[in-house]
Amino acid sequence: MIVSFPHMGNMHIVLETLLKELGQSVCVPPPISKRTLELGARYSPETVCLPFKIMLGNFIEALEQGADTLISCGGKGPCRLGYYAEVQREILSRLGYRFEMIVIEPQLGDVVRTVRRLSSGKSWLQVYRAFQFAGRKLQLLDDLERRSAELRPVEYQAGSVDIARKEGIMAISQAAGEAELKLIWPAIAAALDGIAIARERNPLKIGLVGEIYVMLEPFINQDLERRLGALGVEVHKTMYLSDYVKGHLYHSADYRKQFLHLDKLAKPYLGHYVGGHGLKSVAYSLQKAQEHFDGVIQVYPFTCMPEVVAKNILHQV
Repeated sequence: MIVSFPHMGNMHIVLETLLKELGQSVCVPPPISKRTLELGARYSPETVCLPFKIMLGNFIEALEQGADTLISCGGKGPCRLGYYAEVQREILSRLGYRFEMIVIEPQLGDVVRTVRRLSSGKSWLQVYRAFQFAGRKLQLLDDLERRSAELRPVEYQAGSVDIARKEGIMAISQAAGEAELKLIWPAIAAALDGIAIARERNPLKIGLVGEIYVMLEPFINQDLERRLGALGVEVHKTMYLSDYVKGHLYHSADYRKQFLHLDKLAKPYLGHYVGGHGLKSVAYSLQKAQEHFDGVIQVYPFTCMPEVVAKNILHQV
């Protein structure tokens, strides 16, 4: 079994770590490129949303490199994500590829069952430690992204933050165990803290709201966070992958409390769930206004139904 999966930001680092810790051979698809998009667009329905096309392109490139097992996610509600895997399976099969598609639904029980299947006879303790190690990498990667976004608009030497960020991502990716991770993070933090900053600057603060895939994947959003940071804008993403995992897989108490707060904020404008992250886009926009941000940017893929709903409401906010 050679397992692969689609890209989304730094997610490939976390999934590669988890699967290798579970004893699987892993094929990480090539980084998203123009070819990835062209392959996905060529074989996808014309009006399907962009993440579908990119993910299909990822799968084709992974299969070309020898993968025989693909991991995708399911979903529920009005967002079309829940249909991705079944349609992509049909398209790839018609193209002549032979593979197994493993679909993980966004409930912890389904994740555990799938991981148990992929665990190659590992004990529950070993599975737990694999999750713990991958989860620790995920949290550190997101902490690194947050800190980089804060420093980028005030760096004295342009590009300093991006160099430290790239080195930090590589170090986290290559870490072979928890003990090594514990040593790595202080060094990464010290490198970031050592960057010369222009303290006299007062950067604009912009909240980034919208659909999570576009928010987290630089190829899709035209490297928006880095480019705005270079122009002196402090960008605050309202979602990170670690937040999504804690909320949708672990259903943490903090996430439930936060969601109730967001639901209350959005209620005067949007009184019901519209799928995807539509309700959150409205709520986070209101929240950033209350926090005296200078503005928000909504990002979403063409034809995304939940975000189109949110977009029309945001004109009233």
